[in-house]
Amino acid sequence: MTTTKKWVIGGAVVLGVFLLFAAHNNQNGGGVGASRSCTVTVTADMLNVRSNPDSDASVVQTYHRGDVVAADRTILNGFRQLAPDHWAMQDYLAPTPGSDCG
Repeated sequence: MTTTKKWVIGGAVVLGVFLLFAAHNNQNGGGVGASRSCTVTVTADMLNVRSNPDSDASVVQTYHRGDVVAADRTILNGFRQLAPDHWAMQDYLAPTPGSDCG
């Protein structure tokens, strides 16, 4: 095997390891410049999660005081989006310390 081929194969291996490391960090929220996720704590005794940002929308889930929930940064009509078709009243959600819900 020539020296050039060895360098090409070695470079490909190093690049592969780097890409695996980067993918792992992105999956786990790590790495330089990684953004923090938004998580909120439920402050109501019982909080209904609705199918859309409307008090008359159907209830799709219920949380209780102290539950910590992943959330989006989207707030509409006084409701924070928690997931697709999952909205909860923003007044009863507090961003967890270190969370980025801006």
